[in-house]
Amino acid sequence: MSDKVDNLKERAREMLLDGETGDKIRKETHLREKDIKRVQKDITKHF
Repeated sequence: MSDKVDNLKERAREMLLDGETGDKIRKETHLREKDIKRVQKDITKHF
């Protein structure tokens, strides 16, 4: 199951970089808002 979650987080990361909204990401990946914010935080620390 962890592999599936990792794939969803990677998909969310790609969507965030493409400028998609959090609502759209949640609808497509079914990730929790907390998980999406972690992905977003990881992206922003690189910039």
